[in-house]
This record gives sequence, C-alpha cells and structure tokens, in this order.
Amino acid sequence: MRSFIKNRQGFTLIEIMAVLVIMGVMGSVAVSKINDISGTAEFRALETGISELNAREMLYWTNAKFAPGGWNSDDDVLNYVDYNTVVGSEYFWPVAPDANGGTLGFGSRTIPLTRTISTNTTAARWAPT
Repeated sequence: MRSFIKNRQGFTLIEIMAVLVIMGVMGSVAVSKINDISGTAEFRALETGISELNAREMLYWTNAKFAPGGWNSDDDVLNYVDYNTVVGSEYFWPVAPDANGGTLGFGSRTIPLTRTISTNTTAARWAPT
C-alpha cells in the first residue's frame, strides 16, 4: 500500500491565503507610515525655512546697522532681502512676502507667516500665524 502523505509537497491554499493577508496588512501599515514620515519631513523643512528667514533678517538688519548712514527703516531690510532665493529653490511663496508676512510653502505643505517689522533696536522676526 502506498502512502500519499509521503509524496506531498508545496503549500495549501489556506497557507498561501494567510501569508497574503499578513503581507497586505503589513503593506498598508508601511504605506501609512511613509505618508506620516513624508508629512513630518515637509513640516520640518518649513521650520528650517523659518529659521533661515530669521537668520537672514538678522544678518541683513545687522548689515544695515553698520552701513554708512546706519539703519533708517524697515524698508532698508526689505529692499535688501531677496525672499525668493533666501530659503532655497525647493521653497515657494503662494502669498508673496511683504513687511507684514506671507505664506511659505515646501512640497505639498504651506504655512502662513507673520513678520514683525525691524526697528532701530531689533531685527524683524518671522513666525507662524
């Protein structure tokens, strides 16, 4: 008498289906994590862009203070700063920057910003609205 169990090889349909279900669940979790990471990276890039704006404002304000004739008004700083290139080519301005603020964008995210004007004693400051 022959034994049929001895010659059987491969996986059953139930085993294959179980593996596919497990892989599907793992794939959906991975996709949601990738989306979270991507959104977080864009948010961090916007925070970095704001820090760069503030550093450049301080630099240009300081240059205006030490220029011949000294600091006159916030317009001195505004006319000196090229906001389209100051934070990098990956950033964009859906609402153009001016003395009161603007909207900075990176990737698919944007953030409205306010700008406090510079005075004789302090540089301008950018902050999220």
